[in-house]
Amino acid sequence: MTTPSSRCHVLVERITDRHWAAAPGEIRVFTGCRNERLRLPAFLTHYRALGVDRFFIVDNDSSDGTPDYLAEQPDVRVFRTTNRFREARYGTDWLNALLAEFGTGFWCVTVDIDEMLIYPGSEQAPLRTLTAYLDRNGYEARSCLLLDRYPPGPLKESSYHPGDDLLAASPYFDPGPYRRMPIDMCPGVLVQGGMRERIFYPEFRARNLGAKIYDAMLNRVALRVPFLRDMPRLQARRRPSPPCLTKVPLIRWDATSTYLNCTHWVSRKFVAPETGSLLHFKFLHDFHARAVQEVARGEHYDGATDYRRYAERLVQDPDITLMYEGSTRFEGTTQLVALGLMQDSQASSDAPVNWRQLPRDPHDMQEFTIAEPR
Repeated sequence: MTTPSSRCHVLVERITDRHWAAAPGEIRVFTGCRNERLRLPAFLTHYRALGVDRFFIVDNDSSDGTPDYLAEQPDVRVFRTTNRFREARYGTDWLNALLAEFGTGFWCVTVDIDEMLIYPGSEQAPLRTLTAYLDRNGYEARSCLLLDRYPPGPLKESSYHPGDDLLAASPYFDPGPYRRMPIDMCPGVLVQGGMRERIFYPEFRARNLGAKIYDAMLNRVALRVPFLRDMPRLQARRRPSPPCLTKVPLIRWDATSTYLNCTHWVSRKFVAPETGSLLHFKFLHDFHARAVQEVARGEHYDGATDYRRYAERLVQDPDITLMYEGSTRFEGTTQLVALGLMQDSQASSDAPVNWRQLPRDPHDMQEFTIAEPR
């Protein structure tokens, strides 16, 4: 299989002797990975508990045992590539190719290995109850806030082993501040802020009013005009900014669907007003070593400038802790709704019943099976 890119990117499936008969209404996860053996057991456990039926994973030349581990999983299809991550638009082309081949007509969850999807009531309600609600109301997607999680002490002293509980290993998050700015790409909002801005982009948060107005004009006006956006002089005037925290991980995929920039932006969809969160578990004891490796590879966005910042900050303070006086211990989805980090609605609570109270057993959920693919 090849991706729709100007370069040829070949994804080779690791052949197994399993029978892969598709079932109507499956929920499918799509992801890419490189050397993620540490987080994979917790990743698979989380999404299986939510009711995911099948995983489609692109492995980008892992050397830590990831391919062999994935090959042992009965619900995983593994595709391998040795091509350049950067030349595949940071993996976007690979995921779009898999989604076009195996996702069309299904509800698809597209996430990174260090991201765990939650939504209001997800402690009780599996994904099928959520997608049934979305189908009944004609929604095609749900957006999420990427919420960085971190451990309580020095990052280098955090202890985590494959299969451990990620929620327990990294129980804290920043309750704010987060900024939501309108943007003309689906889902229509750019979110920034949180822990990574606080730790790695402090000068951005400390901008004065004049600098904020300047950045707003540059980002919202000039850089939206194609011939201006590509001008080197204008690009050089852009202030380094913290990562985008907007994600669109849950989509009913069809023939017109495509991710535009990783999973931050997608082709036009009818997006539900309620939102979820992607709990982000990047910050474990391996973070410093991974940051150094990614700087050396230079495969991430803009020459891995984010990772360069991470590595430089960790060199300056090897005993860094991500905690501060406002760090908040995660308690559940109700807490995030109360903090305004997820949006819920009365409609999703009441129509046609309170779907949070529905049982997780799929045999008890037959009246809420999703609609046939459109």
